[in-house]
Amino acid sequence: MADHHIREAAESLLESVSNPRYRTVSQTHSVNLTTEDLLAGYRPYGRMSSVRRFFCLFVTFDLLFTSLMWLICVMMKGESLVLIFNREIVQYSIKTSLFDVVLVAILRFLLLILFYAALYINNWSVIALSTGGTCAFLIAKVFVFDWPNASQPVYQVFLILTSFTLAWGEAWFLDFRVLPLEMGASSHRPTVSERTPLLHPVRPAAPHSTYGESTVNWFSPVETPEASPRPRLPGEQVILTQELIDEYKQQAEESLQTSWRILNLPTWRLEKRGSHRGDIVESVNVDQLGKVYRFTGIVDCPAKFLYEEFKNNMAKLPEWNPTILKTEFIKEIGPGVDLSYQVTAGGGRGIIAPRDFVILRRTAALSRDGRVTDTEPYCYMTSGISVQVPGYPPQKDMVRGHNKVGSWVMKPKSTQTSGGKIEECTIFHWLMCCDLKGKIPQFVLDAAFATVMLDYIVHVRKFAAESKAKGLF
Repeated sequence: MADHHIREAAESLLESVSNPRYRTVSQTHSVNLTTEDLLAGYRPYGRMSSVRRFFCLFVTFDLLFTSLMWLICVMMKGESLVLIFNREIVQYSIKTSLFDVVLVAILRFLLLILFYAALYINNWSVIALSTGGTCAFLIAKVFVFDWPNASQPVYQVFLILTSFTLAWGEAWFLDFRVLPLEMGASSHRPTVSERTPLLHPVRPAAPHSTYGESTVNWFSPVETPEASPRPRLPGEQVILTQELIDEYKQQAEESLQTSWRILNLPTWRLEKRGSHRGDIVESVNVDQLGKVYRFTGIVDCPAKFLYEEFKNNMAKLPEWNPTILKTEFIKEIGPGVDLSYQVTAGGGRGIIAPRDFVILRRTAALSRDGRVTDTEPYCYMTSGISVQVPGYPPQKDMVRGHNKVGSWVMKPKSTQTSGGKIEECTIFHWLMCCDLKGKIPQFVLDAAFATVMLDYIVHVRKFAAESKAKGLF
């Protein structure tokens, strides 16, 4: 992704994110900054932050609005522009003319844009000077202005009050928004080099604390080429050694048990609520993995039907799920173990490029204690992790993502309809811990993951409804 797209990607990713969590932004002090605040103060590659850009727009609005109010005041007399120009500007008098209020706004605009946009200073002294000077002049103007002979005193009073209010609004916004947010965003921007370790030292958690280490300090590392000599040719079979097959099987079993263990952790924290039947997204910090997300919701279809669809019809996923562009079955390793290649759709209105994944998948029916079973399963699970497969190296035109842990868990549940009929439905869980790589700060991606999960379940429910209408279950 091009460097000049980073800020746009971050902003568009977070347009749909609501109810953000508070996070720690420094190891030495804590500030309650939401994710939107961190993005507002973020300066990609030294360019202007969005909160300072808004401040510059506000200063420009001050000048234009003050000028418009002055025009309204002087035009109320019904005089020509020539007479207005002579009386207000050429024959200026502080007792009868209000053009000096516009001049003060012009000077304030030039001063603030020069120091806070062009010179990009991070000090409140200039805004204090402009606001203080404006207030002093306006107060003096009130005493010397010829109010008894004013033609439209209501509009003239409003002009002075508007200039006074806008000047104080600029001072408040710079001192309480621009400077603190930029300082907060810069305080957690990591300084990295080629010798910086990818993982920070693990610190022991506080006693009885359920809060893990903040994720805002994590950034996606630049993708590393995998050790594959060449891409697979069309129609070419994937040849795996027995040693590699055994390793895949072991990794698949470990991923299944890891997903089951994480799913049943007691320390999940609420991230976001959905609008459909109690949909929630929670998170937990896991050693060696980082932040893991869990979605929980209800899907109106039997759990076994949904499980078999995910397991046996993986190639048809792009037909009903627009978040997946391509799914290719690579090879079956053993019962319930296979390899697949997937390409996910881009995000951020096309700014985030599509990612591809090589997934080692394990599918199984589990008992209540998490063991694989064939009779009366407690739930159905399909888990997956990223692996390297010969013939599927990273492509030059696509970023290879890394799925640390991920699984879909489908628990059967019976519900009673309003008519008294018993119907089967599914308690659907989705675990996700994914590194999309690239150059986007990880805290930006973390903020969007919850929304991605809530959007994804919409397509699952739509597919279930269409399958029910076709009589497939």
